[in-house]
Amino acid sequence: IVAAANKGLMLDALIIRKEIKDYGTKSGIEGPELEKNISITILEDVVTTAGSSLKAIQKLRENNFNVSEVLCIVDREEGGKENLKNNDIKLKSLFTIKDFLNNE
Repeated sequence: IVAAANKGLMLDALIIRKEIKDYGTKSGIEGPELEKNISITILEDVVTTAGSSLKAIQKLRENNFNVSEVLCIVDREEGGKENLKNNDIKLKSLFTIKDFLNNE
């Protein structure tokens, strides 16, 4: 978000805090005011069990946002896809852990 803003690009992106800070805005969701009931996509670098994604999804849903997918760079294939599916969320990944393992 910051890199885009430095280049004059405005992204409708939110940051979901794991814990609310005692200072600043003291908000669990940081970013621009967005319309409620819009669709939000979660972006992750790595998904293992999807625990952090599910916590973010819960916060977003509690604030009337719709979440139906998570995009990640690497799916470590340790249950995350299944955990998300059980919560009606689709996982899309650029790579899986198998792409980085030596298959000799």
